[in-house]
Parts: sequence; C-alpha cells; structure tokens
Amino acid sequence: MTFYEEYLMPMIRKTCDEIEQTPQMQEILHGTMSLEKFRFQIRHNYQYLLEYTRCWAVGLSKCRGFDEMYDWYQILSSTMEGTVLHNRDFWAQQLGVSLDELEATIMAEGKRSYTSHQLARAMEGGLPECMMALFPCNILYRFFGDDLLPQCALPKENLYYQWLEFYTLPAYRAKCDNEIRMVNALCEKMAPRDRARLLEIFAESCNYEFLQWRDMYYQMETWPLPELFSPKFTTIPQ
Repeated sequence: MTFYEEYLMPMIRKTCDEIEQTPQMQEILHGTMSLEKFRFQIRHNYQYLLEYTRCWAVGLSKCRGFDEMYDWYQILSSTMEGTVLHNRDFWAQQLGVSLDELEATIMAEGKRSYTSHQLARAMEGGLPECMMALFPCNILYRFFGDDLLPQCALPKENLYYQWLEFYTLPAYRAKCDNEIRMVNALCEKMAPRDRARLLEIFAESCNYEFLQWRDMYYQMETWPLPELFSPKFTTIPQ
C-alpha cells in the first residue's frame, strides 16, 4: 500500500465520519441551516483561505527544480483562482455578502489557530511537513462531497446542494488526485521517526478541522472580547 492508503486514509475516514455527524454538516445536508450561520461559515472560511494560500506559497518557495515548483504552483494557483475566488464571487453573491463585508471579517480564533499551525509547520519544515499540514483541508472536503451528495435530497439549485456538489466536480477531484500523488512521492520513504512526525502534523490538522465544524461554525464563535477589535486593517486605505 502507498503512504496515503496505509497511514492517511484511516485518519481521513475517522475525521470525516465525525465531522459528517456534526449539527453544522447535518443541517447543510438537510437544508435546515439558517442563512446567518452559513454566511458566518463562508465569511470566516474566506479569510482562512487567504492565509491557506500563503502557506502553499511558503511551500513553493522551498521547491528545488522545475518539476517540484510546477507541482506546487498548480496547487497555489488552483487555491487562489478556484477556491478563493469561488468564495469571493459565487458564494458572496448567492448569500448577499458584500465584498466589503468579506474583507472586513476578523478571522475567528479557531481559524487563526489553525492557520498559525499550518504556517508554522510550513516555515519550520520541508515540503513533507508543509504538505501534511495543508493536505487535510482539501482531501476531507472531497470525502464530504462523495459521502453526502448522494444522500442529499435537496433540489440541485439549492445553496447547500451546490456547496456539497462543488467538492465532487472533476476539477476538484483532479486537484486532490494530484495532491495524493505528491503526498506519496514526498513521504513514502521516510524513516519511522520522521514518518511519526508527519503523521502527528496531519492529525493536528484533522483535529483543527473537526473543532471548527463541531464548535466554531455552529456556535458562531469568534473571540472572547470581540469589542477590542478595531476595523480590520486591510479595509483602511493606505
């Protein structure tokens, strides 16, 4: 078996099974979630995705040679041009969230902690460490789509059906397949101690994913003292 099949698949499957049973995901599946909660999810995920894109850029900066650089560039460009812009354009329009509102969102504590973990692993490690920190965010959503879309009885024009469907589209599946190939190339020949380190990083990211679904999204958690924040600095003209 490959590194992905032997070591990561059991962790992915466990994480997906837990997240798919959370009230947040169940309400998306059945179309019962309030638009207020879904807007909260989209706004904070948009801010997360900007940081997530920067983390892939850190990995790109550590590549050696054209082939490695091209692999990481493809992920970086698909994250910015696909996922970020999909949230910025399609979801913002569908939910009536202005670009000003997206940009003004202060990233919630759960997202900030998650991206800090990802950025730290990318900065301190090599390409395998960076990949293990970032890969869960993409591969878990592919499984959400594959698992839940067949169960979704909502009309195809429903917002929540469309959210699930995005993660089953050919372009998204191809993106994940490419990352699986890269994971195996980077990690298969690791010594036991190094492999354990990579699996620890992957497990941390899986746990961050679960925490945001179980707590942050559903409870709309931000910071304990949100009144301390001034308007987001990126909204202030230079």
